[in-house]
Amino acid sequence: MKKIVILIVILLVQACAFTDSTLKVAHDSEADITGPISEAEGLSFLSPQLEDARLDKARIGWKKNGYGVNTADITSEEDVDVIVENAIIDAIQDNGHSVVENGQLKIVGTVDRFWFETDMNFWTVEFIGDIQSTLEFVDAASNETVYQSTYSGNYREKTAGGLEKTWTEVMSKAMDKLIEDIVFDEDLAEVLADYR
Repeated sequence: MKKIVILIVILLVQACAFTDSTLKVAHDSEADITGPISEAEGLSFLSPQLEDARLDKARIGWKKNGYGVNTADITSEEDVDVIVENAIIDAIQDNGHSVVENGQLKIVGTVDRFWFETDMNFWTVEFIGDIQSTLEFVDAASNETVYQSTYSGNYREKTAGGLEKTWTEVMSKAMDKLIEDIVFDEDLAEVLADYR
């Protein structure tokens, strides 16, 4: 019975392998991920301004057939820089800070990777979401960079199969991991503490 179920899943995946898919990727705004950066409570930030610096801006992944050949695009509903900007805004606010028009600090940077892929095994499929971003924290008054770092979020899920809902969840959880990497950056927390 297990072999029949897996065969059906494989056939379904093969059937949709030639159709483009668009995912609604977003950070879980209810996750409320807080870390050391919350200790410098009460800072104000300008809205983040990121640039999509990926080499392949047309998609966030490929669909593949059973032979591993790329057959269709996987894209996102929103631009990836906007997705990451919105996630950072949530993180700032969840950690006791505000995002306003005349903030003390601004966040600029790049989205360096935003990619979904699958690793087909004999009985299972591993779904992998990988997001990387380089951020600069800049003093709004002097326009000097006070801190810079590269952050990453990676999430893997191994299951017997899954389609767009699973893919979306994997990418959204990778986004949550990216936010965790930012808010738990103790060096960043020390820098922010100087602005209290």
